[in-house]
Amino acid sequence: MTRQEKGLWVTVVVLTAGVLFMGSWILFSGAVFQDGKKTSKDTPSVVASVQDMPITEEEWTSELKKRYGSEVLMTMMNRQVVELEAAAAGITVTPQEIDQELERTSQGYESKEIFLQEMEQQLGLTEELLRAETSYRLTLEKIATANVKVSDAEIDQYLEQHPDQFSPKKQLKLSIIKVEEEWEAEKVLDRLENGEDFASLAEEVSIDEYTRENGGYLGFVEEDDPFQPEALMEMALSLNKGDIAGPVQLDDSYGIVYVQDIQVPDKVDDHHIRETVRKQLALEQSVSLSELESQLRDKYKARMMAGIPSEQHNN
Repeated sequence: MTRQEKGLWVTVVVLTAGVLFMGSWILFSGAVFQDGKKTSKDTPSVVASVQDMPITEEEWTSELKKRYGSEVLMTMMNRQVVELEAAAAGITVTPQEIDQELERTSQGYESKEIFLQEMEQQLGLTEELLRAETSYRLTLEKIATANVKVSDAEIDQYLEQHPDQFSPKKQLKLSIIKVEEEWEAEKVLDRLENGEDFASLAEEVSIDEYTRENGGYLGFVEEDDPFQPEALMEMALSLNKGDIAGPVQLDDSYGIVYVQDIQVPDKVDDHHIRETVRKQLALEQSVSLSELESQLRDKYKARMMAGIPSEQHNN
């Protein structure tokens, strides 16, 4: 997964997580619990204060409803209608399927475990939440493609037209130091040759805002990553694990690259490749997932009651 794809995927999960969290909160906001007992709504529960001026739970919930109420309700309705349709069609998603999808999604990280740790530490997303969202999406995809038939001939044709799509791609764990002038890069190389630490130097002199605070760490990059400068990748691919080289001229700077590790994934199983293509082609022939959600809401008569501004829930 490229850096851009990773960012998009995380954004989707974060938004979904936020909506689900707010939905849970709004759903149970009519009462609070103290010492294991439910207290009356008539007893204001203070959740924050500013100069001793209280902000009550009721005020907080009211503001959440005004800002996000329609999105929360839409998400909750979508979950319920998809669950109803899956039950009616006998569609299930197994834990193994969720595991496989998380493995695919975590590509671009050093491991699935590191991916899960990063999601929780940086974004507060637990593995349970990620698995729930993955299960929902896989269920929706199965519903969308349930009646779509893809022949073996179509799969063969696709593989012939895209011979490199499923070839194992070398991944390089890279760090980089960027400076404005070539002479600055030469000075950095001299300091590295004299034993200074790459990460410390990156924090000190690199002009790359994305990597500088992490000691120049760029992450695992696929050998044909289209978002990385071609000159940078050409140099990195010519190096061995542990090598540092430069300067390499980039668009507006000069770079010094450090190849921390090189990984070559195992060849993907042929059956898995064919099933992946089958699913991809089926999704291309089916209705979009957002349109499917809309159709299912109509089928199961999911409606928002009066009081929700119509411009908020046109979906």
